[in-house]
Amino acid sequence: MKTPRKGQRLWMKLTLMVLMTVIVTLITSYILLNQQITKSVKKNEEIHLLKVARTISEYPLVHQSLEQKKTSSELQEYANQMKTNYDLDFVVVMTMDHIRLTHPDPTKINQAFQGGDEESALKGVESTSIAEGTLGPSLRAFVPVFSTDNTEIGVIALGVKTATIKLISQETMKPLTLSLIIAFSFGLGAAIFTAYTLKKQMYDLEPKEIARLLEERNAMLDYTKDAIVVTDKENTISLANFEAQRIFSLISEKEIIVGSSIQDFLPNTTAISDESIDKLYHTNGLDYLVSSAPIIVRKKIIGQIFIIRDATELHLLTDRLFNTTAYATTLQAQSHNFLNKLHVIYGLTDLEDYEQLMEYLEKILEPEQEFAQRMVYLVHNPVIAGFLIGERSKFSEKNSPFMIEVYPDIPVTDQQNAAHYWMSLIRVLNQFILEHELAEKLQIRFGFWNQHLQTTYELELDTLLQSNLLNEIEGAYFKKILLRANGQMNIEKNKNWLKITFSVAYSEELL
Repeated sequence: MKTPRKGQRLWMKLTLMVLMTVIVTLITSYILLNQQITKSVKKNEEIHLLKVARTISEYPLVHQSLEQKKTSSELQEYANQMKTNYDLDFVVVMTMDHIRLTHPDPTKINQAFQGGDEESALKGVESTSIAEGTLGPSLRAFVPVFSTDNTEIGVIALGVKTATIKLISQETMKPLTLSLIIAFSFGLGAAIFTAYTLKKQMYDLEPKEIARLLEERNAMLDYTKDAIVVTDKENTISLANFEAQRIFSLISEKEIIVGSSIQDFLPNTTAISDESIDKLYHTNGLDYLVSSAPIIVRKKIIGQIFIIRDATELHLLTDRLFNTTAYATTLQAQSHNFLNKLHVIYGLTDLEDYEQLMEYLEKILEPEQEFAQRMVYLVHNPVIAGFLIGERSKFSEKNSPFMIEVYPDIPVTDQQNAAHYWMSLIRVLNQFILEHELAEKLQIRFGFWNQHLQTTYELELDTLLQSNLLNEIEGAYFKKILLRANGQMNIEKNKNWLKITFSVAYSEELL
């Protein structure tokens, strides 16, 4: 039985699993976006700084101051104005001797430039870099300044502190951060919804409970007495238990394979129906009751389930019950009517009504009753006697004669399986004889010899029926019964005559 604690634990596991996936995805995306934006801001700042530096390098006052290697208040004011206009942290005009002519801190003017990253610009090449200066770490841009005769006379250095770049990046990331927070909220909702949906799809079961139910189901399917086969919409086998494999090996004499078609084993299988269908299959001397029903999931048919039951055993039990009843009825009739018959015979004799006596004797000695009486006296095993009386009744229903010569008497035994094997063999032969109306020219001899029940069938039949009967008794079912009964069979035949003799082990019970 499920408990709230187990359900809550699975709920939390599913929620955390999906939530962790969302968190990892968002964090990874955030880091990658932050790095990309920082690079983009830095690149844009480098381009911006170079453009501003080129503008400053072309100003006449800058050229004049560098040629004279002297600073002035006008130059300092111009540098401060450019710094303010373009949101720069510093604008420095330096000579070829690394001497600053401008600086945000007036005390640093006419002092050497710090950083060491200006060498490329002093050689006439524009460059950008990040270096440590008097204002701290900063992104710098260097543009050389040339005179009218194309001689380098100085360098324009300007920059933005790295702290400022970080602030710009953070401002750029604010909308993205808000988007990520919203995405995280949706992810949290999706995690809860996904966990709830999965939980409901698993019928609020724990994984261990599902595994246990699956093992229990497999055990039930594999070891149930009935054969169970599951197919998909195309009638392809997707599951078959042990009993199904055993039965199909008898039906088709080949092993069932998951992925093969059910029609390879049950040729008369119809398309999937909305209703359950029951059919009776007879093959190799065995009867099977096949029940099929659709498998419906969410109002859609996804396949079929076949339950195959061995009806042969049920038929055998029915025949045994019928035979036992016939045997008991015969014994009861003999016990209750014997004295009455003697009284009637004595009365008719005393009245000297011999004509009526003859009619009465003919009546009580009818072949049917005479057969039953002979079976009771000659066959001491009530199971076999009842079976033969029942077989006689089957023949009588079709107005066919059934006489059997019993010699020697059949004793009782404590091995009833032997009798059942013998009855199974007789039933196959009698069924064929009744179906083809061959009883008119049939002779049956039955006796107990050398601890064996020996039976002989002699009958006349044409070549085609003879071939069909031989195929029946030489089939897998008949041979398996003989093998189990430790029996033997001998066949003699000519064009229109067939003699079948078989014996099964039958030990007499010692009293």
